[in-house]
Amino acid sequence: MRVWCVVLLALCFIAVAADAQRGRWSLKPSPQLGLRGGYDYDIDVWSAGGQARWPFGRRGSYQLVPSGDVFFTAGAADWQGNADVIFSPGPRGGFYFGFGLGYSSRAVDGARVFNRLVGLNLARRLYMEGRWTNIAGKNIFRLAVGYNLSFGKKRDEAESIFDARSPLAPTGGN
Repeated sequence: MRVWCVVLLALCFIAVAADAQRGRWSLKPSPQLGLRGGYDYDIDVWSAGGQARWPFGRRGSYQLVPSGDVFFTAGAADWQGNADVIFSPGPRGGFYFGFGLGYSSRAVDGARVFNRLVGLNLARRLYMEGRWTNIAGKNIFRLAVGYNLSFGKKRDEAESIFDARSPLAPTGGN
């Protein structure tokens, strides 16, 4: 459990530091960190987890998505860690798809897994995702819903009273 806390803190620090290095008015979306919950239809259990999203490529249309989930099974705790890459063809996000690799504790000694996923951004930070995980030659389907927090200003947010270019900001000419 301590390892996951250290990893989560490191991800937060890296996301904030990476955003500080980017230009303020960049067209790329900001890095995100979020929580998600879902249901695994293969073993009929609920799951909870988290993820980070780091945009790269032209206008952030690709994202590197490390994530982890815990499955609430009776008697034992199953978990899965993933490293996925997603692609969003639209200019504002919307529909996305991707693939990745992971590690699952479901097998007796653990197993490397291959992921395929399709998702839809329901709102600016809310999303729904279908994930197919191949474990030992068997495709397992899970549906997840999550919420992400952005680090930094997004290109489609309105200016606030704290922005230098805001009409409400004090001017030096008075």
